[in-house]
Amino acid sequence: MAIAVAAATAIVGLPATAHADDVPIVTSAHSDYDLDRGTLLVSITSPSDVTDVRAHIRDYNTGAEVAVQENFYLQSGTERDGVWRSSPIILDKLGYYRVDVEVSDEAGHHVTQTDAGDLDYSVVTFFDNVTLNRTTVTYENRNVTVRGWLKGRWPGSREIRSLGKFPMSVNADLSWDAVTTRADGSFTGTVTIGRKDEMVYAAYSYDNDHLFHGSSRSAETTIAITKRPMRITIGADRPKILKDETVTVSGQLTWRTPEGWVPVPGVQPVVSLCSSVDYCQTFLGSATTDADGRYSLTVSPYQSGRLQVGYSMNDEFVSSVTASTNISVLQPAAFRSFSAVRENATTVALSGEIEFNGGISPGTLPLKVQFSATGEDGTWATPATIYAGGSYDFATSIYKKTAGYWRVVYPGTSTDFQSATSASVYVS
Repeated sequence: MAIAVAAATAIVGLPATAHADDVPIVTSAHSDYDLDRGTLLVSITSPSDVTDVRAHIRDYNTGAEVAVQENFYLQSGTERDGVWRSSPIILDKLGYYRVDVEVSDEAGHHVTQTDAGDLDYSVVTFFDNVTLNRTTVTYENRNVTVRGWLKGRWPGSREIRSLGKFPMSVNADLSWDAVTTRADGSFTGTVTIGRKDEMVYAAYSYDNDHLFHGSSRSAETTIAITKRPMRITIGADRPKILKDETVTVSGQLTWRTPEGWVPVPGVQPVVSLCSSVDYCQTFLGSATTDADGRYSLTVSPYQSGRLQVGYSMNDEFVSSVTASTNISVLQPAAFRSFSAVRENATTVALSGEIEFNGGISPGTLPLKVQFSATGEDGTWATPATIYAGGSYDFATSIYKKTAGYWRVVYPGTSTDFQSATSASVYVS
């Protein structure tokens, strides 16, 4: 595409007393690229009203004049600073032409500005009635067929013609199909979609056999994917374990085909430990599915959470899939020390320390202080509940005159920590 250039290489025909800055000046001259490239738009500034505009269309190579356009009207602006539009220009041949412009004003100035601009006398191509056989593809059918017509609008006459025997292409993001239009300008091309949201369109770029026909492309259409669904199951052989124990998870991986749900053999679902809905921080292992799509894996999670199994084919035409089951991992707890001594006739002083050597500890630590006259099972009472400090040490005094056995019990939690009981100490 040629760009119109505003040039003032020669200004001729001035009255003897006139100066260049007192006469009309052509600031640009070019084709109307939006409506009709066979129409000229000429911008002129002048110290007095412009009364006449003429354009001389010349061959760029020889300089020979091929046409003169005398019909102009003011399209916008004023007679002293405006844009003048010509009537459509009819030429025998397509091409790029040099434009010289003559301007007269009411003050009697008459100038000819050579090389004032260009006439891009070319065909504007466009696509018409473009259709797609589908805008959503599936695992089984990933092809999209595009049909339509390539047409051209001739400069000057604005005649619409079908463009037969033109090379063009049907394009997607990851594939393309080179085709040639039929004699009537129609075309058919097929592309293969490889990922979601690919854009499909038809395009004409350039052809040495059809000079002065501009490039064009059709509107883009976004292609969606209907994914083939998968499903996976998971189960654990027990819902609660002690830290460092193992649990076996198992299940089956299947996907839906036109024949129904079938196993997915020979692939490796991954098992992870998840501490929240969105955070699966620990990879525990993977297991290969058998001919029935079944898998089994023995793992040792380090804390409570969800055991999640997942699988992805890394194929945008197949859905990824996950399933999960809860697991409770009880962290070990033990009393490092415990003592009980009588302070006086009415009180007993208790102290000690509890530890959690599994690497995880609770935020709060309630401890039950228990007493038994005999120390036998079933005879323990709980006269008080105390809370250990930040280092999990504790100390308290209990009102008690009678002799007997003392101990401290940490009850644990149902999902995260084991219970622990201190040694029992006799206080007389």
